[in-house]
Amino acid sequence: MTNPKISIIIPCYNLGDFLKEAIASVEEVFNPELHELIIVDDGSTDDHTRDIVSAIREHIVIRQPNGGLSKARNTGISRAKGEYLIFLDADNLLTDGYLTKGVEILDKHPEIDIVYGDSEMFGHKSKDWGIRHFNLQTLMLYNYIDACCLVRKTLFDEIGGFDENMPILGSEDWEMWLRAAYNHKKFYYMEGVTIQKYRVRENSMIRVVDKRGRDSILDYLQNKYPDFLSYTDTSDFYYGKFETQTIGWTAKLFIKKYFPSLFKKLVKKGKLSKYV
Repeated sequence: MTNPKISIIIPCYNLGDFLKEAIASVEEVFNPELHELIIVDDGSTDDHTRDIVSAIREHIVIRQPNGGLSKARNTGISRAKGEYLIFLDADNLLTDGYLTKGVEILDKHPEIDIVYGDSEMFGHKSKDWGIRHFNLQTLMLYNYIDACCLVRKTLFDEIGGFDENMPILGSEDWEMWLRAAYNHKKFYYMEGVTIQKYRVRENSMIRVVDKRGRDSILDYLQNKYPDFLSYTDTSDFYYGKFETQTIGWTAKLFIKKYFPSLFKKLVKKGKLSKYV
């Protein structure tokens, strides 16, 4: 076929049964005239997963030694022929949000590089993902954009692929979105459009990063982007607020959290600043 409009990339490592469900979800919205599906087996050691991957005939399968999630995604990017790319984890399910509304946005707005939407969580535990309209200051503090995005392939030609040296597995997409933002790439949030069903497993990546792991991610990002990030300065700023205005600062946070109406009244009267 001619080059597809969209390449859907699924990295997989020992998640055979989930992979079957992920592929089935793609096939429900798949048009072979417009889409290609690339499965990257990142050195699975589980025989069941390897058998499932070996049985795939309708889609592109790439096998490689285990190199981690970033390397698997980068392999998929290098093979992809689509104008736009979607990254789907092997334990999640795709909807048609990107294939319809997302494509329409990128087609009509060449200035937009990355489109993201809402995720419906299911499985071990449901929670609010906290997805919001793009704000760089917020993104510098935590990642609210899932890896399952619709991205122009040219973006990776310009700024490179996913960082294969991230210290904690599962934080690669955060670094990528920061790098894209620092290179003036534009984001668009499709509010109210569900683009995937995100399976929360007991050992899901979003659940297993402890405080030391998060610190190592923040240290890595701060060292990689010293002109943009200083988590130490941010921490010191809040510590200074607490140290010099302990009672007032604590009271302000308490009122804002538990008595928002009173907080708004005090701000309106000029008694409190609405900012930190």
